[in-house]
Amino acid sequence: MFEKSDKRRLYSLIEQYLSGQINGWKFCNEYYYSYSLEIKSDDLTDIEQSAFFELDKISNRYTDIQEDLVKNPDTYYNEEQLKQKLIETKEKLRGQSPI
Repeated sequence: MFEKSDKRRLYSLIEQYLSGQINGWKFCNEYYYSYSLEIKSDDLTDIEQSAFFELDKISNRYTDIQEDLVKNPDTYYNEEQLKQKLIETKEKLRGQSPI
C-alpha cells in the first residue's frame, strides 16, 4: 500500500473496494485519512480534484446502519450509492496518471 500522502493510495483504495478486497467502512476511513488529512491539493490535477471532492461528499456520509438510513434518508448514503459513486469516479479518472 502507498503512503497516506501519496495520491496513488486513492486510486488503490478505489480498486480495492470495487474488487471486494475492502468494505465500505474500510474504504471510507482510509479515504478520509488520505484525502482529507494527508494529500495536498497541489498534488492533484484539476480532474482529480473535482472527482475526489465529489467522492469525498459521499464517503463522509456513508453508513451501512439501516436505522440511520431509514431515519435520515437525505443525510446518509448507503452501500449501493457509495459503489455507484466509486464507479463514476473511476470513469472520470480514466486517462489520468496517478504518478
